[in-house]
Amino acid sequence: MNNVNTDVGNTSVGEQEYTFFGKPTIMESLRGLKFQISANSFFQTNTHQAEILYKLIEDCSCLKGDGSEIVLDLFCGTGTIGLTLAKKVKHVYGFEIVDQAVTDARRNANLNGVCNATFVQGDLNKIGDNFGEYFPKPDVVITDPNRPGMRMKLIKFLLNLKTARIVYVSCNPATCARDLDVPE
Repeated sequence: MNNVNTDVGNTSVGEQEYTFFGKPTIMESLRGLKFQISANSFFQTNTHQAEILYKLIEDCSCLKGDGSEIVLDLFCGTGTIGLTLAKKVKHVYGFEIVDQAVTDARRNANLNGVCNATFVQGDLNKIGDNFGEYFPKPDVVITDPNRPGMRMKLIKFLLNLKTARIVYVSCNPATCARDLDVPE
């Protein structure tokens, strides 16, 4: 697989993708689920460490486990976090900018027989005032932004939701600190 990206930026999504041998996707297993992943989709490459991280996310989410809660999964990639939590909640709503990742997330839900997950393509850094109309009020928000972190409009939206629990997963301590240092 060759993924051509001529742009300089904070994403590895390429404009062109070539399969030289084999299939255009790979299969991975994580927390008892199977995930089919395309070249332009984000997936934690160290699955052993991802197992530990996703267990920590579940623990920090403090889910009741009775199927009554709504989870908002922001920057959801191929749906791994939301899908690993789906069996414990009423519904997962995942949002992701990369169209191929959303396609993969939907396929992964079907592959694993998960019917209580909805994945939507959209740029979370350009949310409109009607963003909250796409889902019921969540009990838990999980956000796992890319290196640049979240924009102020999204941060303020999350604060105004007054959700009981927000779990922020970060690959960049500097932007995480910036995003969390917002006066209410």
